[in-house]
Amino acid sequence: MDNTELHYLTYDPEAIWEAMVATYVNEGGDILYPGDEKEILMRSVQSIVTQVFAAVDNALRMQTLRYALGEYLDVLGEHRNCLRIQAQAATATVTFTFSESGQSKVIAAGTAMTADGEVFYSTTDDFTQTGYAQTVTVKVICEQEGSVGNGLLSGTQMQLAITNPAVVSVFVATSAVGGNDEEEDETYRERIRLYGLASVTTGPSGQYESKAKNVSSEILDAKAVCSSAGNVGVYLILESSTGAEAILQDVRNALNATNIRPLTDTVTVSEAEEIPYTLNVEYLAEDGANITAAISAAMNEYKDWQDNTIGRAFNPDHLMAAIYQAGATRVVWGEGSNFNNGDVEYTTIDATKRCKGTITLAVITP
Repeated sequence: MDNTELHYLTYDPEAIWEAMVATYVNEGGDILYPGDEKEILMRSVQSIVTQVFAAVDNALRMQTLRYALGEYLDVLGEHRNCLRIQAQAATATVTFTFSESGQSKVIAAGTAMTADGEVFYSTTDDFTQTGYAQTVTVKVICEQEGSVGNGLLSGTQMQLAITNPAVVSVFVATSAVGGNDEEEDETYRERIRLYGLASVTTGPSGQYESKAKNVSSEILDAKAVCSSAGNVGVYLILESSTGAEAILQDVRNALNATNIRPLTDTVTVSEAEEIPYTLNVEYLAEDGANITAAISAAMNEYKDWQDNTIGRAFNPDHLMAAIYQAGATRVVWGEGSNFNNGDVEYTTIDATKRCKGTITLAVITP
């Protein structure tokens, strides 16, 4: 039992055992010796009692947003009309080029193909091979759910899993988009917390931001800003540029639904403008100290903190402090370091923009 977390029932297996032994002796029981039948029987009862305490405690914890996991968290989300984002498979279109075969046949839905031998896509509908030379463009769907299917780009050549002698070539006509991983518990938990009262439509900035994040787990951050009376701009940070326009359109549709958007609002949706920076970090470590992993972790944590929040001021001091805490004895900004082609210093940015840059690490040679 983890005593650092909140529990509705507290229990100590040894305390339960001591209470059982005391009750047994008070009722006239004999002295218990390790390994005898009575001691073994009572130990089994102790185990059952402990498991009951743990099960009841866990059941109570699963009813709270803080500790609920898996389907228990799904239930809490359903109560707030905030459903977990489910995994979806990416879709694309491909163009078949057929040679003249003289035979007409139906190419069945589910015809599989791949570009790399690992990720397969299948046609979604039947289509007809006429027997003449022809080209046909059809829709395909990835056989694996999740973002893995988004990597298929326009112009990529595909290979059929089962060859067809009349097929001259198969090329991707439009890139695969729409693949989405199932939302993880911690991300979903935070979204439920932000979602608030589902009956309240958008209007406050927090409601617009929550509704936008509810569209896809690919959205890392959302910021709603009122540019003028009745004009609301919603700015997003997406995890990947792949399928970005489709996600932006889904957010536009969600925020402009008649049961969501106040009649007086005009809502626009776009990605937050990126302000670039480059940090070439040079650091010195004590002789023999192996701090490479700690320095890399500090850099990755800073980059996630700096780049994935809209409107966050550029703060290189945050990174420098983290590298010192990781064990460096000296830290300097190397040649080429800049923020938006200017000096590397704390800089506030517009509420609709985000910082996004590159960081390199190098050890100073004494």
